[in-house]
Amino acid sequence: MTAVVGLFYGSDTGNTEKVAKKIQAELGENLVDIYDVAKATKEDLLKYDFLIFGCPTWYTGDLQADWENFVPVLKEVSLAEKIVAIFGCGNQEDYSEYFVDAMGTIKEIVEELGGTIVGNWSTDGYSFESYKALVDDEHFVGLAIDEDTQYELTDERIKNWCAQLKDEMALNVFEE
Repeated sequence: MTAVVGLFYGSDTGNTEKVAKKIQAELGENLVDIYDVAKATKEDLLKYDFLIFGCPTWYTGDLQADWENFVPVLKEVSLAEKIVAIFGCGNQEDYSEYFVDAMGTIKEIVEELGGTIVGNWSTDGYSFESYKALVDDEHFVGLAIDEDTQYELTDERIKNWCAQLKDEMALNVFEE
């Protein structure tokens, strides 16, 4: 079976890469191909109708460096026929005012390129001041992961979010 989801991530510390691999394993390695945006191309993006973008938030709400370099490549692609989910890593205690802001930046780019975003995630269980990654008062635009202060919740959050994505992306029809 050919994979139907392209998962694109950037990672400096390894947290986002680790989460990306867990998402791939949870959804099924046969369904998801994984790409480090530092090495990904426009052609890689074009292979998939379903995309997952993963990015940590750096400094005062910035995109991770490899994502900064990848945005021009991403902007060469129309996402009008694409279904996109986003996940982000951050630290809600030390960087509460910027927690997972990079997801909000990616959301803006995806919307600008015509993509349909799925995978909104409840803010229940998080403590933060940021608003950029929110779609409303109760939901992030995607899965928020805090490997620094809530690492014990990561696996359960990934499992539940992936079950949600299977429904929202209708991935169950591709399972063997």
